Amino acid sequence: MGDVSAKTDPLAQLIGITAIPSKATVISYSAVVSFAVFGLSYIVSFNSATYRSLKTKEKVFWCLAFARALFGVFCTFISCWYIFVDTTLFEDVVKASTFSSHLAVDVVVGFFIFECTAFFSSNIIFREFDMALAAHHLLSLLGFGAIVYSEKIHFFATVSLLNEMTTPFSCVCWMLIKAKLADTYVWKINQIILVHLFHCRTLLEGYLFLMSYRQWDNVITNMPWYNFMLLYVFLSLAFFILTPYWTYKKTKQLFKPEDWNHSEEKKKK
Repeated sequence: MGDVSAKTDPLAQLIGITAIPSKATVISYSAVVSFAVFGLSYIVSFNSATYRSLKTKEKVFWCLAFARALFGVFCTFISCWYIFVDTTLFEDVVKASTFSSHLAVDVVVGFFIFECTAFFSSNIIFREFDMALAAHHLLSLLGFGAIVYSEKIHFFATVSLLNEMTTPFSCVCWMLIKAKLADTYVWKINQIILVHLFHCRTLLEGYLFLMSYRQWDNVITNMPWYNFMLLYVFLSLAFFILTPYWTYKKTKQLFKPEDWNHSEEKKKK
């Protein structure tokens, strides 16, 4: 399980946390804060003429974008911390954990409870379905939920969070399109960075496969079977299908800025 004491955790000392609440408490707080950010973004955005001009479905997506962007920043920070600052988790990719890595995976589960609730509710209400996002959200919730339960593979959990580095840029991309600013240098620079980060996601996913190969005996011997199945199903899906698909879509969008959902509605009409 590793040393999960706040006294020996550099990140816990940095942010001033001395004791970790129960898993259920952290997960609940995370979900509530996510819903609160969603609601607050509605209040803040209502003063925007761009927001008021959107359709109801787009207003919901706009508010979701705020929550997702903040989550993406959180994930990027956590992942970079464990890659470049505190490398404790590299010592054992299955059993190593820290005080703040436990806190981080609890927060992630809370966010994906919010994300799945909002995503599937909006899909039912607006009668649409995005298979790629549905697979990503469900597997993320199940995968991190299993990690919370087993208290194993915190290395894979925290490093894989770097995949969310694309999320803030993706949200900015969509918002600028809705604000009719897709022809600006700001949008183009944001989109170029976004496409590059999707290429980085492919490298990251390949790196996770490599790390599991390097400690394969440890993985086979000590990783719980449900963690093993969820990890490699998600990694394979992301590496071979989701990331290449989203990279293609974002690259295409770089040369032809458009809102995918809006374009799909036009095709249906």
